[in-house]
Amino acid sequence: MDLNQVKKEILNDPILSELSRLAKERNTAFFLVGGYLRDLLLGARTKDYDFSLPKDASPFIETIEEALHLHFFKVGKEEMGTITYRIIKEGMSIDLTFLQGETIEKDLRRRDFTVNSVAFSLQDATFHWVEGALEDIEKKLIRTVSNRSIDLDPLRMLRAIRYLCTLEGFAMDKELKEEIFFKREKILSLPAERIRMELDQILLSPQPAVGMKFLHESNLFFSLFPELKGLASLGQNEHHHLDALSHTLLIVEKISWAFEWIGRNDPETTLNQEDRLALYYAGLFHDIGKQDTYSKDEKGRVHFYYHEAFSAQAAERIMERLRFSNLMENKILHLIKNHMRILNLSRETKETAFRRLVNQIGDETPLLVLLSLADKEASRGILSVQNDEVVEAHCLRTLELFREKDIVHPPPLITGHDVMAMGYSSGPKVGQILSFIRHKQVEGEIKNREEALKVLKDRFGMEGGQ
Repeated sequence: MDLNQVKKEILNDPILSELSRLAKERNTAFFLVGGYLRDLLLGARTKDYDFSLPKDASPFIETIEEALHLHFFKVGKEEMGTITYRIIKEGMSIDLTFLQGETIEKDLRRRDFTVNSVAFSLQDATFHWVEGALEDIEKKLIRTVSNRSIDLDPLRMLRAIRYLCTLEGFAMDKELKEEIFFKREKILSLPAERIRMELDQILLSPQPAVGMKFLHESNLFFSLFPELKGLASLGQNEHHHLDALSHTLLIVEKISWAFEWIGRNDPETTLNQEDRLALYYAGLFHDIGKQDTYSKDEKGRVHFYYHEAFSAQAAERIMERLRFSNLMENKILHLIKNHMRILNLSRETKETAFRRLVNQIGDETPLLVLLSLADKEASRGILSVQNDEVVEAHCLRTLELFREKDIVHPPPLITGHDVMAMGYSSGPKVGQILSFIRHKQVEGEIKNREEALKVLKDRFGMEGGQ
C-alpha cells in the first residue's frame, strides 16, 4: 500500500484536483473520506466521492457548485444532524457531510468501521486515519472503531453485513460478530425506513446469500422477521430436501442461478432494481404460511394447502411494519399469491392455460418465472427432481407468450356500447359479457373485432333480445 502512489492518483483525478485547488485557494479544510479512499487504497477506482468539511466552512459548498457547474440536494434530517449534501450525475455521485467533531481526528473516531475511518486533506495533501485502519484495509477486516460504535448507531450491525456482501474478500472481526449477536435487539429501536434501506442494499449486493446467512447465524434475522421463526425445523414433503426455513434461505442463493438460467435461455428478459428487490423479498416471504397450514393425510403425506394466502397475509404485515411502498408491496404480494402456479402445471398443460396464466400475472410474469426456477432449485426432493425438465420447459413457454403483448394487455375488441346494442341494460351483466369475450381473446379463440361481434351475437344475442 504505497501512500505516495495513492496521493498521486488522487491529485491526478480531474474533480479532486480542482477541489484541491479550491481548498488551498480558499484556505478551507476539506477532506476526501471513507469509501472512495478505502477503495483507492485497495487498488480500485470508483466515481463515488465522499467528502467532509467543518460546519463553519459551509459557504465552501456554494464554491464547489460553481466550480463543478452542479447543484447539491439535501438528504437526511437537519434536527438529527444527519444532513448529507448529494450530487448524482452520469454515473458519478458526490456525498458531502459536516465533520462530527472539531477536527478530522475526532470525526474519524466517531465513524463506524476502521476501514472507513481514513481521510485525505485536499487542502494540504496529508493523510489521516484511526489506529489500525490501514492494517485492517490491508487484511480486509471489518472492525468497529470503538466498542461504542454499535451503541451509537445500531444500524451499523446491518451495515457491517452489507460490507460483507459488497467488499470482495472481506471478513468480519470475531468480536464484531459476537457484539451483533448480543446486541441484535437494538435494531428494533431504529426507524423502519433505515432498516429497510440497508436490507435493500444487502439484497441488491453481489452476494445477498452471504448476507442472509449471517443474519440467520447472528439471530438478527428473527429480530427483523419474527414471523419466520415457525419455519425453523418445519419438515416438508417429498418435493423438498430441506426444512422450510433452510429452503427459504437457499432460495436467495438460487435466485442468482435463476438469473444465469434466464441469461442463457431468454436474454431479452431484463430487470430493473425494483424488480430484483421484489423478487428477493418474495423469495424470503413466499412460504411463511406453511407453519399455519401444515397437515398430514391418512398416508402420512405432508400438505400445506392454501399456504400462499397465509404467506401473503404474513408478508403484508412485515411490509407494513418496514414501510414498503404500496407499489413494491403489491408486486411482492402478487408473486407470493401466485408462486405455485407454474410449479403446479402438469406435463399435459394446454396452451390456453399458459395464456390465461400470463394474462393474469401480467407484467410480473418474468419475475414469477425467476421465482419458480429458484424455488425449483431450492427444492431437491425426490418428486421435485423428477419435474426439473417439465418446469423449465413451462418457464420458457411462459416467457415466449409474455412477448405477445396482446396476451398481457389485450386491446379491447368490443365495448359496452356493442353489448348494450344487443338489448342489454347497463349493469353487471355487461361487464360479465365483456370479461367472457376478453378471456376468449386471451386464449386465442377470438382474434379480431369481427369474431368478437359474432360470438357476442351467437352466444348472447338471444338473451339480450328477450
